[in-house]
Amino acid sequence: MPKPIQGYEFTVEGSHQFPFDMLRYDRCWPRAEAEIINLDPNPRSSLYKETRRVRLRGLNEPTDGRWESFQWRVVEFTRVGITV
Repeated sequence: MPKPIQGYEFTVEGSHQFPFDMLRYDRCWPRAEAEIINLDPNPRSSLYKETRRVRLRGLNEPTDGRWESFQWRVVEFTRVGITV
């Protein structure tokens, strides 16, 4: 039976390589399938070098300082209920 728990939705912003280890570290995932292109665009495309936003949902609050160490930053953050 599905059970609601405390969750978090947040948006990170950055350019160049997305820090994939942050998905594990913050126990989060893209909020929608459409977000996947923003995670890892082709390095030859102009999108790779442009600042882009990725909307995420997770079980932990985002760790702002760690995101910033990868030159990405948390720009939006809300608490939500997640059904697991």
